[in-house]
Amino acid sequence: MIFNEIPRTLSSDRVLVYPIYSSLSKHPAQTELSSLFISDGEVDVCINFRNLDIDKFEGELDLNKFNEVFVVDLKSFLYHYNTPKNLYDLQAQLFHLGMDWEVNELGIYPIFRRRGVPKSGDLIPILKHYEGFDAWKKLFNSIRNNPPHKFSTLYPHSLYNIEKWGINTKSGIEYTKYNFLTSTSRPSNAFNGINYAALKKGDDTRSRFVSRFDNGKLFSFDYDGYHIRLIAGLIGEPIPTDISAHNWLGQQYGVPMEQAKPITFRQLYGGVQDEYKHIPFYSSVSAMIDRLWDEFSFNFGIKTPIFKRIIRKSDEMNKNKLFNYLLQSLETERNILIIDKLSKQLGEYKSVPVLYTYDSILFDVLDDEIDTFPKKVKEIMEFGGYPVKVEVGDDYKNMFSI
Repeated sequence: MIFNEIPRTLSSDRVLVYPIYSSLSKHPAQTELSSLFISDGEVDVCINFRNLDIDKFEGELDLNKFNEVFVVDLKSFLYHYNTPKNLYDLQAQLFHLGMDWEVNELGIYPIFRRRGVPKSGDLIPILKHYEGFDAWKKLFNSIRNNPPHKFSTLYPHSLYNIEKWGINTKSGIEYTKYNFLTSTSRPSNAFNGINYAALKKGDDTRSRFVSRFDNGKLFSFDYDGYHIRLIAGLIGEPIPTDISAHNWLGQQYGVPMEQAKPITFRQLYGGVQDEYKHIPFYSSVSAMIDRLWDEFSFNFGIKTPIFKRIIRKSDEMNKNKLFNYLLQSLETERNILIIDKLSKQLGEYKSVPVLYTYDSILFDVLDDEIDTFPKKVKEIMEFGGYPVKVEVGDDYKNMFSI
């Protein structure tokens, strides 16, 4: 292994970067980069910033000289190094291909974490960190012939562009932490014992979340009947945007919207019942579920609608579960594209996105931008015929529709 220099023998085509952080438990926004390992699969380099075991790197790290840089947990790395446009997430690339992306962490890490040792990453010997690098190199070498997919850069970048702002509370900023490496790529979002993806509505849990701006407001944009409209797009039967999707289906059942919702949920998530197959929407849904299952069984897997991520055949899968997996994947893939578009088109504003939860995005809006920013957000999020409902409030609990 070579220390604190990048030799000419290191390939400029594709490299792996394995970052080590000073803290093993703090949010990546609240710790520092301790060291990192770089490898082209053959030559290994260690660049040290803070580890006490070896000399410190003198100079400025430049990863732009490499064509493709695969990073272990790119979203965390972006807090410390986000200038190059050639960064990809190794786990996401493997995940997209339907390959194994998990590596067991070294036993020394949980020991230091349990003891609450501050800046453990700086104290653990550099060669001990290097032991954990070998497994990542093997995974990296396993995708040597696969070009990087946009999935492996859009997901970490898009979620970072929300996560980096934190969510303001009455006692200061709290950081959330998204994990999109789930069975459907639908991100979980938990940190420091708080599940931000499932904040309770019935108590005061949400009331502590307020704007970071003087006289600012929180704006929530929620998609109307999101799964229904996504399915309608898949089967080619668009739903009018001037009516609630649940109400639209309720009219076909002949019942009010609130009575219609449980009927709809049963059909979409438990399989279409015979008594509702006369409705064109559900006859098309039922046919699609059967078609997807046949394709899945024949090909031992299926690809998601937008990013073509592979969902491989497994023993616990059935046709309704497959349909729900695909639906949640489609929901997330479209949302990632929308979040990416929001980050690119709203850069002139000071207002920021602070929380993403499946069918909604929460924004912290500056007082001076209340007349313009929400309108721009609504325009972007509704692209393609997906209407949103908008709520505003001084805190996340006490919000009203506008």
